Amino acid sequence: MEETSSNPFKKAGLVLLIIGVIDIGVMAYCITNGMNYSSSFNIFAVIAGAFLLRGGVKTARVIRWFSIFMAFSFIGVFLITPLTTPLGLIATKLKINTLDTVATVSFGAFFIVLLFWLYQQLSSTAALKKIGEAGYKTGKPKTAVIASFALVVILGGVFVAMLNGESAEKAKLLAQNKLGTGYSYHISSISISGESGRALVLAYTDSEIKGVQVQW
Repeated sequence: MEETSSNPFKKAGLVLLIIGVIDIGVMAYCITNGMNYSSSFNIFAVIAGAFLLRGGVKTARVIRWFSIFMAFSFIGVFLITPLTTPLGLIATKLKINTLDTVATVSFGAFFIVLLFWLYQQLSSTAALKKIGEAGYKTGKPKTAVIASFALVVILGGVFVAMLNGESAEKAKLLAQNKLGTGYSYHISSISISGESGRALVLAYTDSEIKGVQVQW
């Protein structure tokens, strides 16, 4: 009990460390088996967890801020998904890749819950007292909420502009020339350099999705 009282960040640190180690293990497994895997959470979680286990006040302050920033950012990205991805494409993905889609959404939900839990752990009376004794502010991180809102607005604007610009329309037309008018088309990724560019266009119906690489 004394150990927990002297280090109110211990529980959050232990959870971060465990999740980080598991994530590293999953990454190693995927690399070994030639599977795609992308995560920047693993090393970060291990390092942050280790510092929290040692009672790092600066780390606790940073994690407290970023947990709210990332939680609201993820929620915002989820809410603007209908603006960046056609509902028809979402429905087709859910229909033909139900397990993967549900797993992705479930992982996202778990991650958001974890972030809020971390914030609560690092906002306990004991945690805030220790942070305050170190000379740091202990109020609610309003700047994190504002920053996440700004990020989502900027990302949403960039994606909408990118997906509906002249280059995007050109990429869709090139993909349509390859597959015909029986599909709907959506830009998955696009890169432009001067007058040239390349894009991955998703061609989809209510039962099929094809990826089409185009360049001009």
